[in-house]
Amino acid sequence: MQFFFGQYINIRGVFPNFILIAVVYIGLTRGKLSGEMMGFMLGLTWDAFSTDVFGVRAIMFTIIGYFAGMMNKSFNKDQAFTQIVVVFLSSMIYWIGFSLIYYILPEGSGGYTPFMITMRGSLKIAATVLIAPVAFYLLDAILKFGRKHI
Repeated sequence: MQFFFGQYINIRGVFPNFILIAVVYIGLTRGKLSGEMMGFMLGLTWDAFSTDVFGVRAIMFTIIGYFAGMMNKSFNKDQAFTQIVVVFLSSMIYWIGFSLIYYILPEGSGGYTPFMITMRGSLKIAATVLIAPVAFYLLDAILKFGRKHI
């Protein structure tokens, strides 16, 4: 959805980060290793489609997968509050990590200003956090359907 439908599901450039939600979901449901692996693979895929510094998203989503996986045993992933909090914290990790990388490597930042959160950035975080419980529910339903029919 992030790559192919992003242009259709955004409102003035604001749309949820579905990859971040998926990485958090995998980390919370499957653990650290699965979260890291999924984060790395999805981040690398996004990097391949991006014109930013190659590998930035792979690094960030790997860290987020590890972070979410650490929460695997501590929290109930079925509670919307847990989903919202972990996705919000993951969004902050993503933003801070991106800012640190572009602070260190400013030549690849394009129009991105490190450590400056814009209104659009805030709205993207809010959209990601608010859509997370719905996305978790849909991912659960897809996995249950797949288990029944495979």
